[in-house]
Amino acid sequence: MSDLFSSNPPFLMPTTLKAPFGWVGGKSKLAKDVIKLMPPHQIYVEVFAGALSVFYAKGTPKSNPILTGGGGVNPPLKQDKYSEIVNDINSDLINLHTVIKTRPRAFKAKLDSMLCSREIFEGIKKGLIRPKDSLEKAVYYYYLIVFSFASKGGHFALNKARKPKSIYKDYSVWSERLKSVTIENMDFKALIPKYDTTTTFFYADPPYVGTENYYKTKTSFTKEEHIALANLLKNIKGKFLLSYNDHSLVRELYVGFNIIESKNIRYTLNMQANKYTSELFILNYNL
Repeated sequence: MSDLFSSNPPFLMPTTLKAPFGWVGGKSKLAKDVIKLMPPHQIYVEVFAGALSVFYAKGTPKSNPILTGGGGVNPPLKQDKYSEIVNDINSDLINLHTVIKTRPRAFKAKLDSMLCSREIFEGIKKGLIRPKDSLEKAVYYYYLIVFSFASKGGHFALNKARKPKSIYKDYSVWSERLKSVTIENMDFKALIPKYDTTTTFFYADPPYVGTENYYKTKTSFTKEEHIALANLLKNIKGKFLLSYNDHSLVRELYVGFNIIESKNIRYTLNMQANKYTSELFILNYNL
């Protein structure tokens, strides 16, 4: 086991973006640490997309040449052949990313027409306000995320440090970043074999053990899913980096892999309590 910051050289953050919305268990606080650990690769696959905080933060090979090895890999990896795939099994979430990618102006226009309102929030949540197409579906889903406590979509809440108008922004910058990205809506058990090569890097941030019920999806992430993910990753051709909570099951599943403990991170669990937890980074390669 090693310390994340013990022997690594100074790290310069590449030109980056922040994700346009928050997400349960999102990696905005740890994105820099994740990027420090990325190996050179030709194909980047984000298995559990969430808000894509790490994807937006890592930049591209042009802004962050270390992604493809910075010329120090033999055989060299080509920046112009670099490809990116982002995935999530949550179809509502993937529809949101897709609409931001393909229809940023229409997305903004529809959002601009909506007031910040508890009544609208409850109407969408209870199905009284129904979307008529994929655009409205994305806008309404986004509305529930940004105007809810801890981005869970459950209870209407406004961040006191953020004015409501801050969500009414220009989404073209995220659209441009997603322009050449493949967006998938697949189960990880199908996604990983599909994109596995010797030059693929998989970044996976699955639901943490014991927090699976925080994610409002049609299918639950059970203990069997955690086991299936481990068994799959143990046999891939490419490289993987996992973000996980420090749990006995996780340590049991990944015995023999490079496990790095990160600093304690505070997560908001409910409207009364926060939790500090130690994060684990699990790798199948040496740094």
